[in-house]
Amino acid sequence: MYRYNAGMNSLSQRLGIFGGTFDPIHFGHLALARALRETFALPQVRLIPTGLPPHRDAPPVSPQQRFELVQLALAGEPGLVADDREIRRSGYCYTIDTLAEIQRENPQAVLVWLIGGDSFLNLQTWRRWRELLDAGHMVVAARPGFDFSALPSDLAEEFAVRTVLASPGTAEKGRISVLPTPLLPFSSTEIRARIARGEDVAALTPVADAIHRAGFYR
Repeated sequence: MYRYNAGMNSLSQRLGIFGGTFDPIHFGHLALARALRETFALPQVRLIPTGLPPHRDAPPVSPQQRFELVQLALAGEPGLVADDREIRRSGYCYTIDTLAEIQRENPQAVLVWLIGGDSFLNLQTWRRWRELLDAGHMVVAARPGFDFSALPSDLAEEFAVRTVLASPGTAEKGRISVLPTPLLPFSSTEIRARIARGEDVAALTPVADAIHRAGFYR
C-alpha cells in the first residue's frame, strides 16, 4: 500500500497515475498498467481506487474493500503500487484534486496519467477539465476503432496541438499521447454479472478467490 509520508524524497522525472473504480480490478487493468509503465519507462505506476466517483453511482463494494482487492492483485507486480488517498477523502473524488496533491508531494515529477477513451470523449464534463490538460502528460487508452473524430470541437483542437507519440522521451506536462489497447471481451460490469450468476471468473480477474471468499457481487 502507498500512503504519503511527508518525510519521503520526491520521485524524480516521471510518475504513472491510473485511477478508477476497479470494481473489481481485472487482468485488463493490469495489462494497461504494465503497458503504461513500459511505454514511458516509469519507475512507478500508482493505481488509485476512487472513493465516491462523481460520474457514476457508488460501487456495491466499499472503497476499502476495493482497495484491498487492488493491493492483492498487485502483489509481485514490480513498479505497480496501490494508493489509498482517494478512499480516505470525504465527498466526491475529482481527478484534478488528486493530481494536484500528488504534484505537491513530488514537485519534480511529470505525472503520466491514464484515462480511458470513453472518459476522454466526455472530458469536458469533468471538473476543471482545461486544467487537467496541463496537470501532467495525459495518456488516452484507446481500443481498436476508437473514433477520435467524435471529440467535441474544443477538445479536438486541444488534442490536435498537444498530441505526441507515446515514449519515454515525450513525457511532458501539457502533452497527450494515445496508448493503443486490445479490445477485451469482458469488463468489470461483465465480471460482476458473471459472479451474480454463480460463474467462475478466475480467467478474468486475479482476485477471483478473494471475491468468492468474501461473497462480493452476489
